[in-house]
Amino acid sequence: MIILGIDPGTATTGWGLIKVPDDILGRQFEYGIELISYGNIFTDKDKPMAERLWKLSRELDDLIKKYQPDQIVTEMLFFGANLKTAIMVGQARGIVLMSSAKYRVPITEYTGLQVKLMVAGAGRADKAQVHEGVRRFLGSNGRRRKALKVNWVGGHLDDATDALAIAICHVLKLVSK
Repeated sequence: MIILGIDPGTATTGWGLIKVPDDILGRQFEYGIELISYGNIFTDKDKPMAERLWKLSRELDDLIKKYQPDQIVTEMLFFGANLKTAIMVGQARGIVLMSSAKYRVPITEYTGLQVKLMVAGAGRADKAQVHEGVRRFLGSNGRRRKALKVNWVGGHLDDATDALAIAICHVLKLVSK
């Protein structure tokens, strides 16, 4: 099963693709998670929002067509103190939901708290703890199948790693059912 995790945003949308064995529901502790790819979709903040959302839509469509995920997983919107940011993230989430429906790929949503709890073991985990959790789950017997690049060219490794954390959270939720 191929899972596409998405951390939505209008400036930067992180994405991460993982593959898990089809018999994942019968597994405990050794999940067989393989990293396929990860990256970001960037939009130019100087462009009108409509153009930025159109670019996000096109690039997300390209990812779905290329990798043909079985499931898409994204983060639920959290309304914090910054309403403007929440609205912009909500617009990006709308594009993610639309692409999911367009390609008939089931979508699941998790809160940031759920993702942190499942991947890092604590709902109040910081970025470093979440990223270390992602690295742990991508390995097998203490080895990493593909290591996340420490000095990733293009920056914004946080967004792509968060997307992978969302995808890993989904795997952990699947096996816990």
